[in-house]
Parts: sequence; structure tokens; C-alpha cells
Amino acid sequence: MHTTHKRISAAVLSLALGFATIGAPVFTPTALAQTSISAGQVSTVNLNTPVSLTINKYQGLPVADPADLTNLPPLAAEFTIEKVVLTNGLDTLAGWQEVANLTPATVNTDATFNGTGDLTVTTDSITGSVLVDADDTTDFTAGVYLVTESPLTGHTVAKPFLVTLPFTDATTDGWNYHQVVNPKNQADILIEKDVRDPGATLGSTLNYTITAPLPAGDLSSLSIVDDLPDELTPATTVVVSTKVDATATPVAFPLTDTTPVLDDGDGNQLTIDFGPTDLAALQGMRLTNPALELVVTFTADILSLPSNGIIENHAVINLPGGLSYSTDDPNDPNDGAQTRLGSLIINNLNADGDPLTVAGAEFQLWRCSLNNSNKWEVSDGPISAVQEVGGVPTTMDTFISDGSGIASVTGVQLANWVNNGAPAFSTPPIDEDLCVVQTLPPADHVLNPEPSEVTTVGGDDFVMTADVTNLEDSITGQLPATGGGGTLAMIAAGVLVAIAGGFAALRGNRGGTRARR
Repeated sequence: MHTTHKRISAAVLSLALGFATIGAPVFTPTALAQTSISAGQVSTVNLNTPVSLTINKYQGLPVADPADLTNLPPLAAEFTIEKVVLTNGLDTLAGWQEVANLTPATVNTDATFNGTGDLTVTTDSITGSVLVDADDTTDFTAGVYLVTESPLTGHTVAKPFLVTLPFTDATTDGWNYHQVVNPKNQADILIEKDVRDPGATLGSTLNYTITAPLPAGDLSSLSIVDDLPDELTPATTVVVSTKVDATATPVAFPLTDTTPVLDDGDGNQLTIDFGPTDLAALQGMRLTNPALELVVTFTADILSLPSNGIIENHAVINLPGGLSYSTDDPNDPNDGAQTRLGSLIINNLNADGDPLTVAGAEFQLWRCSLNNSNKWEVSDGPISAVQEVGGVPTTMDTFISDGSGIASVTGVQLANWVNNGAPAFSTPPIDEDLCVVQTLPPADHVLNPEPSEVTTVGGDDFVMTADVTNLEDSITGQLPATGGGGTLAMIAAGVLVAIAGGFAALRGNRGGTRARR
């Protein structure tokens, strides 16, 4: 009679990123020992042999050599241990066949284990380790256990994983009843994406900055990816820098074997995949600068106006061990870098508030604020936007009314969103309101000397309007023919001088004006 040795896989651990066991790799998600177990081997399992589980907790990037784990800082972390219900014991081939089909998400656990259904342990903050054995609970015997790490603020947690006690030891090819695991955490990488875009409109150049801290550990790979939206041209003037901490001035990092690709992916994706020499240099800098940050700056032009009013794009940093972090946070709809553009209708009205159906009035758009006399003073302008000229969208800073007394403008940067946030948080601060200034009145009317506030329609920040009232010119017709036109020209020139004077005064007293608001 011939005995057939049935062999099955003992791939029984679903490990988290960076998870390691003795003798197993520690840089990728893996399973403990794809070792085969024969029917003969199973008969040597002793279910009465004491078992133990040692959990070592470190923080940092995944490492390729288990010996490098001791160079990483320890971490106090909480784990919940549950015993998996098996139909067959681990001293049977059927038991191991059952184990081969288990996953952390589908196992059934023993509600009577430790009297409560689970056992909670915490790794030591000094050593980063905790030992679990029968001293913790007499129920901790040979079997399969589900280990789940509790959430830890500021860190990614290891995924739940399964442990078999005993397991086949790759070094001895025998049973080992004492398991050591190293589920490792990486402190959350808070990658940031910012944009400088004052006065943005069609054709404007946007200045982007990507910032990300470099984590400790083996920096065996690193890439920055920024897939720009269709409204933007490909990135240009890419500069890679580092800074020793968040408050330091960036210093250009000379690239040796790294070449930014400006038209990767769909043709509009910036990809910076760092080469081995540059990786080694960055890792060396990180050893002596624990708060080291990587900074990438580049520019892109607005190629078209967004249909929803928002030009939004995100950056991704890819690290060893499959770690990837993005500015695209589903819990923060305003995350990433956004440029917001809306529409503006300028209504030219008569003294009765009715449309002034005379074409040819000209207007400019400025930032503005209320002064001590509760009057609007302008700054930071004129601002460019888009108006159709002969049916062609054209970027300009002077807008002309049509025969209905309306100047319709698009691509207008929102009053309340500049440089990826509220204008007041810009450096230096920017006025939080928009005003329309008339530079040429309609025929037979007097120039309106006051800036007119831009307001939103129905609470929609992307839909704006401004009313500019003009009075009929009852003076010019009574003046001598040789002086009428010159008088009107002087009035128009006087308004522009007043605007410029208000701008200078506002610049000198900006701080006090904003505080009063």
C-alpha cells in the first residue's frame, strides 16, 4: 500500500503593510511562510504545548532587513486578540485545510475566550513590545488568533491579521509555538498642496507648491505624482527643494539621477520618480534632520475655464512598502489646491434703477474695502477676467456694456477665495471684497465716481453682480462748445486719480482698515 502525502499551504497570515515575522520579509504585505504541511507533519502538533505571541511595535517606513527594526522608534499601541473558532484542530490535516481558507474579515471568533471574547494588550512605550501567553489568560492555547490594532491618532494602523500557534518555522522546518510579529506603523504623512493665484483668470499662470515630510526608515523608493486637470497646461519650471523643518526656507535640492516628467500619464501629469543616488542623499539628510520636508514647486497656465468654477488638483507621494498619501481627503471637500472662478454681471442703471440701454460704458474690477467713512476704497487691480469680443472669449481688464446696459464677464476670481483660502490669510492679506469702477460713462451721462460693491446672487459665491448708476449729464450741454468735452475728460481723469490715491492710502493703512472690518 502506498501512502500519499497530501500537502497544503500554510499561508495563514494576512499581514499589514510593513508587517514582519521572524524569518519573513518586512517590506511588503505578505503571508507567513508559504510552507507546505504534510499529513505526517500534522500528527506531530501537540495542542497542550504552551504558546506565546510577542508583538513588537515600531514606527517608520517598512524595512528590508529585520535587524533594521531595532533602529526605528518604539511605539505604544493597543491590540485586541480574539480566538478563531475552528471545526477541526490544528493537529489534523482538516484543521490546516480549514485555516488555509481563512481571512481576517470572514473568521468567526470564540465569544467565551478570556471570559469576554477578547484580550486587549498594549505594547510598551520604551521597548515597543508585549508578550502574550497563558499568564494573561489560560484560554491562550494552541489555535488561530485574530489580532486587530486599535486606531492611533496621527498614524496609519496595521491591518487585522491572523496568527497560528504553532506555525512552521522556515529555519528549522519544524513546529514553533512562540510567534514574534512586527506590525509596523508609519506616522501619517500630511502632504500639502498649495497655489498662489491672485487675480487668476483665463491665461493666468498659477504657482503650485507641494510639501511633504520625509519619514524615517529605508527610503528605497519615492515618487511625487500630480495629475493636473484638463483646464491647465502641463507643469513648467519644476524645482525640487528641501527644508529642515516647516518654518525653514526651502533650499534647492540638486537632482543627480532624477528627471521630472512633465507630460506623463494622460499627457498632463507631473511625475518625479527619484533615482537611487538622490534617494540616498535624501535619506542621509533625513538622518540628521528629523523634521525634513520635501518641497516641489512648479507653474501651470489656465488653458480653459472650468465648467463648475473650480480648478482643483491633488498631489500624491508614494513611499516604500506600498505606502501612498494624497491631498485628496474624502473627509475634506476643500482639501488640495483650488482656484475658484465665477461670473459677473455688471448692470448699468439710470437714476430710477432701470437698465440704461446705452452701449459703450467701460468698467474695471478691483479688490476693495470699506474705509472709516464707510466708503469703498480700491486696491489690487485692475483685475483681469474674460469678456466676449466679437464672439471670442478674450482676457481683459476693462469691460464694456452692450446695448442693454449689461457687461457680462466670466473667469472672475471669487471675492472670498484667493491663494487657496480666505484672502485675509494671504501674505500679505488681500481685501475680501470686489468692486466695479466705471472708467467711461455711457454717452450723455456723468461718470459714476464711486466704486460699486460686487455681491453674490442667491448666496452662490460663483454668481456675482454689481449695479452701477449713471446720472444724465445736465451740465455739459450748457457749457461753451470749446470747454464741454475737455471738462468731461477732466472729470474722468479726476476719478482715476482719486482711485489711485485711494489705493495708495489703503496700502498705507491696510492693517487698521482690516481690523475695523
